[in-house]
Amino acid sequence: MRVDRRALLLALAAAPLAGCTGLGKTAAPAVPAWSEGTRLVLLGTMAGPVLHPARAMNSQAIFVDGHGYLVDCGYGTIGRMTELGIPLSALRQVYVTHHHSDHTADYPALINLAWIMGVRGQLQVFGPPPMRAVHEAALAVFEEDSRIRVAATRREAPARAFAVREIREPGLVFEDARIRVTAALADHAPFEVALAYRFETAARSIVISGDTAPSPKVAALARGADILVHEAMYVPGIDAMLAKRSYVPPQLRRFLAQGHTSAADAGRIAAQAGVRTLVLSHLLPGDEPVAEQTWVAEARRHFDGEIIVGRDRLVL
Repeated sequence: MRVDRRALLLALAAAPLAGCTGLGKTAAPAVPAWSEGTRLVLLGTMAGPVLHPARAMNSQAIFVDGHGYLVDCGYGTIGRMTELGIPLSALRQVYVTHHHSDHTADYPALINLAWIMGVRGQLQVFGPPPMRAVHEAALAVFEEDSRIRVAATRREAPARAFAVREIREPGLVFEDARIRVTAALADHAPFEVALAYRFETAARSIVISGDTAPSPKVAALARGADILVHEAMYVPGIDAMLAKRSYVPPQLRRFLAQGHTSAADAGRIAAQAGVRTLVLSHLLPGDEPVAEQTWVAEARRHFDGEIIVGRDRLVL
């Protein structure tokens, strides 16, 4: 039997290709969990400023059919977004709850990279005063970098890529066909204005407490919500941590007690608000480690709904 040498060579060349492509068996690329419907993505779940190997500083995002609304951007936010395959171009808005560094440390890098990598239209930024001054300072960090890039590429200056609005009062912040955002004043002394936000879509309602002492205003904002993301500290762990120090300024203990919420009180707020799910985040464990079941048990003292202990990269 004669073998057609040319046909044989073609067949041999095609065989590896068929094996690599898996013709007839190729599965469609997986759709990222954050890109469909209304999703909550926890990017950073640690209180701070504390550098932790498993937890970035505070940040979370709400996604509505792939459109992103970032709430706070503590250190590690951009890295977590990259790990989850979330491009900066997916962001539509940024919301800042208050101006502690564990909620804003990545902000200068965020706006610089968003400008370089291409935001869609203008990226809108909302936050309490002095949000405009913070934004201008963030632009100034990379002023020389942006000056050179503008000169080399003739692209628009970064200032034109952002629209910043300061929020001083509770109430409606933003509304369009996709999402409605309202704010309440949280209780995070000595800040004059610290904010909690409620995000409502056709599918879900999600509330982010920001940093706050137990607050009836936050409870009212969260009334009937599907998810409440509330900060939580473990008081015995805080006491153990402070006991190890040779000197503890009285102001520190007072600040922790008056400006934050225990896991038990977070459960109480969730119960008062009648939410479906309580997500404990911005975790302040004090003397680590604190087991997940311990966090849950504390919140369970007052709340009988679903309780989730936040962890970085969790998509809900």
